[in-house]
This record gives sequence, C-alpha cells and structure tokens, in this order.
Amino acid sequence: GEEGAHAAVVAGVRSIEHGTFLADSTLVLMARKGTFLVPTLAIEADLAQPGGDYDDPGLQIRGRFMRPRALEMAAHAHKLGVKMVAGTDTGYGPNSVTRLSQEIEALVGVGLTPFEALQAATTVAADLVGVSDHTGRIAPGLDADLIAVERNPLDDIRTLEDVLLVVNNGKVVLNRLTW
Repeated sequence: GEEGAHAAVVAGVRSIEHGTFLADSTLVLMARKGTFLVPTLAIEADLAQPGGDYDDPGLQIRGRFMRPRALEMAAHAHKLGVKMVAGTDTGYGPNSVTRLSQEIEALVGVGLTPFEALQAATTVAADLVGVSDHTGRIAPGLDADLIAVERNPLDDIRTLEDVLLVVNNGKVVLNRLTW
C-alpha cells in the first residue's frame, strides 16, 4: 500500500516491488532519493486472466482492478525519472506462462524505449542488487549471460519472446539456431 511504501522510501529502502497504488508524492520522493521501482506489470496481467501462474478467481477480480492503476503508476514513475527494473515474482518453472520478456514488453508499453526496457532487465537490475561491478552489461572482464533472438529487439521488443540461443557461463545451453 501507499502508506507503507512511502514510509519505506523515507526510511531509505533500496527498492519498491509492485508499487501498484503509489501516490505521486511517493514517486517524486523515489526519484529524488534514487529508490528503484520493480513494477511487475506482467504479473498483474497474469492475475487478471484464468489459467497462468496465479489461477484464482479472487485474484482475477483483483488483477482486473489493479492492472490499469499499475500501468498508470509505472508510466508516471518513468516520466518522473524513477529508476525502473524489469522483474516478476513468478516461480519461473517450466510451466510458467509469465516471462521476463513480457515484463520488458510491458515497460515499453508504459513509455520506456526498448533500450531503456532492456537496461531495466540488465544494467539497472544489476545496480539494484549491487552486482554491477561484475555483471549487467557486456564488457571485457565482466560475467555475461547472453541470448540471441531473430530480430533486433530495439526495432521490435516482442522478439524477446522467442529466444534462439542462450549462452550461460561461457557455454551454449540452448541452441535453436539450426531449427
């Protein structure tokens, strides 16, 4: 809720997750203090629909109410300069219907450029969790897991939905390039 989130920002928390009902005053304070926002917009889309990671009739009602407010809040947070991080709170199991790529697409939908949305999942996320000294970007000497997709995600962010190659710790762990 707004009151608890505002108090947390005043107290110096590093990030607010979800933030669906954040007031403008809290968003302004977050921008000023450098507090990160992880809006989890893809999860709220999943909440509103039958099936998926959170298949519950009560949550569907709540999700339909929350979704428009979350989109509005995230768009306003971006305009105010709040640091945005792409994240979800799904279990990432093999049957999960919610993916980080959907969160990145949702961030573009609320006004981030495709480049900013990709940064929200990489460099800004690494800054949030304090590992930007060794990961979060491609540079000599840094750890990097890489993906390859068919098209340039800066031209069409939805291309992230279909990953063709994954390199993890220097090893190819998924290769669909020959399909």
